[in-house]
Amino acid sequence: MNIINEFKKKIIQNKKFIFNNKNHDLVDELKKKGILNNNILDAFNKIPRELFVNEKFANLSYENIPLPIDCEQTISQPYVVAFMIDCLKLKKINNVLEIGTGTGYQTALLSQLCKQVYTIEIFSKLYNQAKVNHHKLKLTNINHMLGNGINGCNKNILFDAIIISAATESCPNKLLESLKNGGKIIFPKKYTMETQKLMLLEKINKKKYKHETLLDVRFVPLLNKKNT
Repeated sequence: MNIINEFKKKIIQNKKFIFNNKNHDLVDELKKKGILNNNILDAFNKIPRELFVNEKFANLSYENIPLPIDCEQTISQPYVVAFMIDCLKLKKINNVLEIGTGTGYQTALLSQLCKQVYTIEIFSKLYNQAKVNHHKLKLTNINHMLGNGINGCNKNILFDAIIISAATESCPNKLLESLKNGGKIIFPKKYTMETQKLMLLEKINKKKYKHETLLDVRFVPLLNKKNT
């Protein structure tokens, strides 16, 4: 059973959800789980998750769970999104690269925390959905790109932070090259079929990185093909 079907099965079988209707309920849960950065919590309060969720799962929008979206992808669990962003220690002057736009929820959160977000999506359907969603929220500091994120964004930019929203056995070299010295990159590292852990890298220089292994996670795989 693949990861998408597992999510669907859990959603159908679990009848114990207490549905939340407002962002502040989710924010309260994030606080209890240790997310204390007020800028991140404010971003979660401002960005309505229901805008980015498939209509079939709208009543689960503010549950702290991942949800299926189109193209056999997922919108990540809010706590994992908050944790990953928190690890990057973003500043308002930063430029951030996101690999895997999806429907654009994490992108929208990042837009509240940095100067510019450059985001790459391999599926044209999700790329278009994200652009529409961001337009509805009047977010103007997001740069959308359709393509293979493994190849980087092909712009003459060094990023302060990079966030990869899909699992890979190693961080693509093109992305490491796109990171500033002192910059951070976070991604789900795949060890076996059943094991993934968040990995945080801090770039010291071209040949030296500081590594930190973090949470156990479950992400869809990072794809290496032409956009679809």
